[in-house]
Amino acid sequence: MWAALRHRRGQVIALALVSALVATCAVFAPVFARSVDQALLRVHVTEADPVTTATAISRTRTAQEPTLLPGAVADLVPAELAAVSEEPVLAMRYAGQLSPQRGKKPSPVVVRSRSAVCDHLEVTGSCPQAAGEVLVSQADAQAWGWERGARLAVPQTKFTRFDPDRPDVELTVVGTYTVVDDPSYWLSDRPDGKSGVPQPDLDNLPGIDDLFTAEATFADAMPTASAVVVLPLDPDTATLDSLPAAAASAERLHEEHPELGVDETTRTVVDGIATGRGQTAVIVPFVMVQLALLSVLVLFLVAQAAVDQRRHDVALARLRGRSRSGARRLLLTELVVPVLLGLPIGFAVALLVAVLVRRSMLPEGIPFEIPLAIVPWLLGALVVSVLAVHLAARPVLREPVNDLLRSVRPSAAAGAPVAEVVVVVLAVLGVAGLATGALTGPAALATPTLLAIAVGVLAARLVPRLAARRARSAMRRGRVAAAVAGHAIARRPAARRVLVVTTVATAIAVFGANAVVVADRNRQARAELETGAPAVVTVDSPDAPSLMAAADTLADRGIAAAPVAMIHPRADEAAATMATDPERFVEVAHPQTVRGLDPDLLTLPEQEPITLPAGDATARVSWDLTVAAGEEPPTLVLDMTTPDGDDRSARIATLGPRATGSRSIDERLFCSDGCRLAGVRVSTSGVAGSEVRGTVTVSDLAVGGRPVPVTGEGVWASVESADGTGLTVTTKGEDLHLDVAAADGADVSAYIADVPRPMPAIVSGGVAQQGDVLRVLDVTGGQTEVRVDERVAALPAATDRGVLLSLPALARVTGALDTTRTERQLWLADASPAAVAEAEQVLDDAGIAVRHVRTTAEADGVYDQSASGWGLQLALLGGALAVVLAGIVLLILAITGWRAAVRDLAALRVSGVGHRSVGRALRTEHLTSVAVGVVLGAVCALAGSWIALPALPFFTSPAAVPALDHAPAWPAVGAATVAVAAILLLIAWALALGVLRRVRLSAAKGEPT
Repeated sequence: MWAALRHRRGQVIALALVSALVATCAVFAPVFARSVDQALLRVHVTEADPVTTATAISRTRTAQEPTLLPGAVADLVPAELAAVSEEPVLAMRYAGQLSPQRGKKPSPVVVRSRSAVCDHLEVTGSCPQAAGEVLVSQADAQAWGWERGARLAVPQTKFTRFDPDRPDVELTVVGTYTVVDDPSYWLSDRPDGKSGVPQPDLDNLPGIDDLFTAEATFADAMPTASAVVVLPLDPDTATLDSLPAAAASAERLHEEHPELGVDETTRTVVDGIATGRGQTAVIVPFVMVQLALLSVLVLFLVAQAAVDQRRHDVALARLRGRSRSGARRLLLTELVVPVLLGLPIGFAVALLVAVLVRRSMLPEGIPFEIPLAIVPWLLGALVVSVLAVHLAARPVLREPVNDLLRSVRPSAAAGAPVAEVVVVVLAVLGVAGLATGALTGPAALATPTLLAIAVGVLAARLVPRLAARRARSAMRRGRVAAAVAGHAIARRPAARRVLVVTTVATAIAVFGANAVVVADRNRQARAELETGAPAVVTVDSPDAPSLMAAADTLADRGIAAAPVAMIHPRADEAAATMATDPERFVEVAHPQTVRGLDPDLLTLPEQEPITLPAGDATARVSWDLTVAAGEEPPTLVLDMTTPDGDDRSARIATLGPRATGSRSIDERLFCSDGCRLAGVRVSTSGVAGSEVRGTVTVSDLAVGGRPVPVTGEGVWASVESADGTGLTVTTKGEDLHLDVAAADGADVSAYIADVPRPMPAIVSGGVAQQGDVLRVLDVTGGQTEVRVDERVAALPAATDRGVLLSLPALARVTGALDTTRTERQLWLADASPAAVAEAEQVLDDAGIAVRHVRTTAEADGVYDQSASGWGLQLALLGGALAVVLAGIVLLILAITGWRAAVRDLAALRVSGVGHRSVGRALRTEHLTSVAVGVVLGAVCALAGSWIALPALPFFTSPAAVPALDHAPAWPAVGAATVAVAAILLLIAWALALGVLRRVRLSAAKGEPT
């Protein structure tokens, strides 16, 4: 046996290398999958925002436990959760009220204690050590005149009104603080940013930053306070095994102690990792199964070539008295031993490739593990490889001795195409199953490659017949080279094997390139939609005018920018509202995200706002009204908005008590800083069933001695009412003529046309239908009535649940923004580092604070750093290896068959065929099989993309928009096909040239060349 192996070293090496490649695919898949899992852990834990990984456990004091402290809560932390957490942060929290100055209304305030808090503050004075000592923010100290030694009284809340009153908690200011920016400590719970900010939900009372005191202050005070334990996740101790155990222990803690509030942070992290691991379990095997099937196919074909060269050996063994079983043992031993030698080589190569791929694709520093899952995979590789060798040898072992002694295998001895039929049937069933969604799991993963193998096998049956027919036609026409090439393709098994391998290798390479580009295209589209513009700069503008002024400042410096204010409702299913300058918005947003969006629908009306100066309103008012069922006469009211965005109304005339009459008015408007005139209103009694109908005339309306321009054309918006009620304004010279029709005690109004009513809006998804009128949350934190003028599939940044309004239109009504909830952004069209840095510098020079910068490239990078992103990149490696493997097959088949080819060609030379014709025939023979295989492989890749790409996950968390686009990436398909064709055709041409150089006339006699 060993002598025979030494005699055919080339075949032994070839079989061992191909067997090693099968083992490499089998071992690499679980090793790399484990590495991807470790990378997912790193992304979710180490590189994630600390806010999303820390676990908070809280408990509110009760009447039975009015002195509960966080230490008692910390004692309940499970060991599994503590094992993956850093040192816990113990805190107390009490939400109360505090009157900042004598005579001021109490404002909401939070009194807190937090372990090691002074290490994360810049303290002027001393840190609270004893009960009753407190730190206040530097901003509050300046706003309210609090100095060291000042005493603050915080009332204590009772559990019920029947409880005895408790005295106020007296706190002594011992210092001031400025917050040090440390997200890992504060975890989005910063204590500052509230000083002086009006609280919309609390009658616009000025806010107060949190007060920090010692834990001892809570020992016997503030019985309704809450104890909190925050457990920051420790990246060094969190593993793929310990983190799920910690999440399970947190859930058990909440079940055993329902009085505790335990957030689901750990479970969310674990679920995110589990989702990624599930995708890894699909994508990595998908890629490696394709390459493994090709490797097994190549092993089968190489084994067939080796068996063909051993036909005479088997015949001699049979003639010397060996039985068929003895000959089988002799042949299989020589073939299986190289296969066994290839397994350890493949194992080592798999580990080496895994290390190299990890370094190029995955984050640095992740641990390298060899999972136990490689054992069944390696055993499976061994079984499949031995089975492939056995199937390759089986037809020869069944042939009679006289056939084995022939130099060319008879066509009838080629064996029944059972394996080929099985492959074709499996491919058809797989395609049907994937197309109907009935097939999942490993069978689904193997279907695209099985399809390519089936096409290659069928082509290997059909092409030789077509070649033979072409050869006969060429012979009749006297085209010797074409006839010789056709007969060679029809006669030689190597041509058929090359066709099969080339088809499968091309399919894998083109499919991989297409999958990577399609996935990148979808990730880029989602990143563009979710960011909205190439760069998004979050700023600290206090109101809409200053936000628009910031965009103007950038525009003056040649930086295209759009002001955007966005507010998200507290309910997840509610729509976000985005207000922007429509024209600038379309200019800077990603073109694909605003395709089909009509910004002209949000264009401001031509009517400019009417500004009322400070002063009294004067006019001459006359009326002729019929009032039914109302005791109080109606009144004439001016509706206004202040520069701060507050609504204000001024009653300027009582239209009564007589049904007709007139009077001169001189009424104060209480607009010391000026107001915008919003409209005029006739206010009725409010009594159900009452009616007011008639006319009112207003002449010479002026404010502060300046005439108010209310009689021009287009000043007043037309109002339509289905029930005939309303207030219609017409102008007669310098007079306003009001037609009043009020019913059921309701007021009627007319509005200045500077702002459309209702506000035009563009909505996305299922928020509303075109033409609907609804109320939505606006960027001021209030409600605005809008009319849906357009409905699109998605809006930039707001995706499929958004409402787009005009920020300039809102600014005319009110310039205020809810700064606690509204994101104030400047969208930039250029995201280059130089452009972003210039924009930041311009804003800094203008005194505008920049809070955060986010780019589309960063968002796209987040999606790339996922199981889907890493796994699909592996498809490129699989495609490259497939092409390399196909090239090796070409080389092996040329090495094993060149002697027979040289002998045949030399015989043709002896017969009078010219050297040129022989060379042309040899090149045609080698290049035809490769070219046909490349074309068929590209077609199979497109078919495989159609049936398999929808089954591959592109994102960890799917989104409704943008819809996934699985259309082929034609440039990638074309480039990959051309690259594969160039490589394999070049190899085939070089091999043909090498064989041609060995053609000598002496070879026809069997002499060595």
